[in-house]
Amino acid sequence: MSLVAFAMVLAAQGMAEPLPTKTDIPNDFSTVICPSEAAARNMLGRYYGVQPAPRNYGIDTKLFFDGLAATGCTQDSPDATSVITIQQVVARRTLPMAGGNETYLVYRGVNAKGTRLVGIVDETGNNKHPRNDFERWLSEFVPDGVLNYDPATMTTVYLCPTVDGARAAVRAIPAKGSATVRNAVFAKARTTNGCSKAAAGRYRITARYEERAIACGFECEDVWNALAATDQRGRAVALIFDGSHF
Repeated sequence: MSLVAFAMVLAAQGMAEPLPTKTDIPNDFSTVICPSEAAARNMLGRYYGVQPAPRNYGIDTKLFFDGLAATGCTQDSPDATSVITIQQVVARRTLPMAGGNETYLVYRGVNAKGTRLVGIVDETGNNKHPRNDFERWLSEFVPDGVLNYDPATMTTVYLCPTVDGARAAVRAIPAKGSATVRNAVFAKARTTNGCSKAAAGRYRITARYEERAIACGFECEDVWNALAATDQRGRAVALIFDGSHF
């Protein structure tokens, strides 16, 4: 069999497309379920589009919903209420969005109940979607996993000699008491554990440990987190970071 013929056979069997980085689709990430592979291919090929600029920040929703009606695919399948494992990718399509390209794929997979499915998922979004508490925290406070710390514009970040020291300093914050007392105890614990203000730079966060909150006024609180990280030279460091929305 020639190489071209072999490639055609692989494509026909749905084996030519590589699996995505993340082969699980969490039940809190949207996926379209279709009645057949033909319907899914038709949906992705004809009904996933981008509106003209400056509205090209997402898929054309009117075209998308027209496609659901035309193909029998659905966003609300009960088969997608548990984690789906992608077993095979049978087609891909990349759409040029204003914020960067997004790739969608047609997959064959199975859910936690063992039901076999054909569906469409945003591969780009699913790869980035958080799977655990640490990833969810990162997505909220340090979206790309790298803290670009600028002391001139951000709340102070503290650098500690060890992760154990950072954790001990955060654990030392009393559970109760006035903000003045709790901040004083925290300051003493930072000194005891050798923590000082961090230098500006890029820190890649690798783990999150203790968290303690200290009220700082009406609808205001500092939320101190002990973190493990690497600095821009690749050295392991420990940080205390204020993950507060206020």
